[in-house]
Formats: sequence, structure tokens, C-alpha cells
Amino acid sequence: MTTGVCFLSGDEAPEFGSARLQLLRQPLESGSIAIHRSHSVATYPARFQLILAANPCPCGYGYDKGTRCTCTPLQKRRYLEALSGPLLDRMDIRSVVTTPSTSKPEPGVGTSAEIAARVAAARARQAERWQGEAFSLNAHVPANILRGPASPIPADVRTSLDKHLARGQITLRGLDRILRLALTLADLRGDATPAHDDVAAALLLRTGDDYACVA
Repeated sequence: MTTGVCFLSGDEAPEFGSARLQLLRQPLESGSIAIHRSHSVATYPARFQLILAANPCPCGYGYDKGTRCTCTPLQKRRYLEALSGPLLDRMDIRSVVTTPSTSKPEPGVGTSAEIAARVAAARARQAERWQGEAFSLNAHVPANILRGPASPIPADVRTSLDKHLARGQITLRGLDRILRLALTLADLRGDATPAHDDVAAALLLRTGDDYACVA
């Protein structure tokens, strides 16, 4: 199985163009890519982690109050159109990076070695949880297991997202990705069972919106 990280370099992901970016949707969903020819179809493994970085507008100054931005609303809309809803729906975490207000470095969450150790422990916990399955990571858990009777996520924790689904604030695909992320957050803190706070944090990481409070 092919794994790795695909980082569309720089902060200009929309400049890759809508057609190229939309080609990433199928491998992101299935972990494979199919090449069709007139008499045959070849399928190759293509499971990877996609990282996109984008400016808020073509000139790059549309952040915060945007007082230095020279872009028109139409230019901004056309620039971000390449990042379509279906593509963004396949992204687990979305983060808005604001400009720093001080020259002092931000407090860290640990050294690289400490973070690597937590990640390794979380991956080992996932491998143990999914022992005997065709997958070993939370990111690859199919929806029928994730939301089924054998799910490691308690039913009341899962259904806390139903109101957001009913309001159209998240899609069913988005709900599954939030649950996978909540599982991983629990693993990172050493707990095998996600709680309401893990789901709330996963929703916030995915949307960044105020409605992420699901308690």
C-alpha cells in the first residue's frame, strides 16, 4: 500500500487549478487511483495525506481586516473556486492562520521527540484496536464499522452530531471524518474511548465554527 504526504507547495493551492485539484478527490476517498484505457482499467494504490495551503485572495493581503487587500470580490471568489466544497469535504482539519501580533514565539506543545512519541503510541493503540481487520489506522475505518453496533465510539457521543447533520452544517462524509478524528484525539491522550469533548474538538478542527459545542 502506497502511503505518504502530498503537500501542494507554497500557499497557492488554488493556482493548481480546479481540474487538477478535483482529480485528487477519488484517491482521497478510496485510497487508489484507476486509469481507464479503451480496453482495460489499471488500478494503483494511492493512499496519502493531502495538505493544502492557500492565501485568502490573489494579492495575499485579505487576512484579518484586509485593509491592504487590492482584490475585488469577484477576484476573491474566482481564486477560491478551485477549492470546491466536495474537495474541502474530504479534508479532516481546516486551520486559519492569522498574522502574529508579537515577535515572541508561541508556546509549544512539546519537543519534536515528545510529539513523535505520542503519535507512535497513538498509532500502536490503533493497530491494537483494529487487529484482525484489513486496516490498522482510524483514518481507514469504513463507515459501517464507525457508525455500526461494533463502533468503539459510544452511541450517545456519535448521535451528538446528528443535529449538525440535520441542519446541513456537516455532510455524512464529514460526520464520518469527524468521528475518525475524535477517535484519534482520544488515542493521542491515551484513552481508548472518545468522549463528547473529543467530538467537539474534532468538529471545531474541521469547521472552526462556533457551533462546534456539542455537549
